[in-house]
Amino acid sequence: MNKKIKVVASPFNPSLEIADKIVVKLHVPYSVRNVTVQICPNVQEYVEKADTPTAKIRQVSVTTPTDQTATATLTFDLESNKKKSVTAEGTDYEIELLGIGKEEIQGQQFPFFEFNVSWG
Repeated sequence: MNKKIKVVASPFNPSLEIADKIVVKLHVPYSVRNVTVQICPNVQEYVEKADTPTAKIRQVSVTTPTDQTATATLTFDLESNKKKSVTAEGTDYEIELLGIGKEEIQGQQFPFFEFNVSWG
């Protein structure tokens, strides 16, 4: 199976995405050439797509590395370091950086990072 995810570094979006049993969270450093993510950080509370037709939900999440963190950090770039493998909760995952760009949200430009996560 696989899932394409997009992590946006903006105050209007959570800087994490869920694919199967793993959480992929934006971490520092990141730039127009590379990105660092935490895999399976300790997320205190997060509801994917909590918006309703009448309200936009802005979430604040706090994450910390723990013994259950599959890999504290993974660093990717588009030239020579696009794919990484990680095992979490008994499942092997391959994470591939697909693209880095900028997205306009409410009149401002924010960096985004697209990944393909595959497993099983």
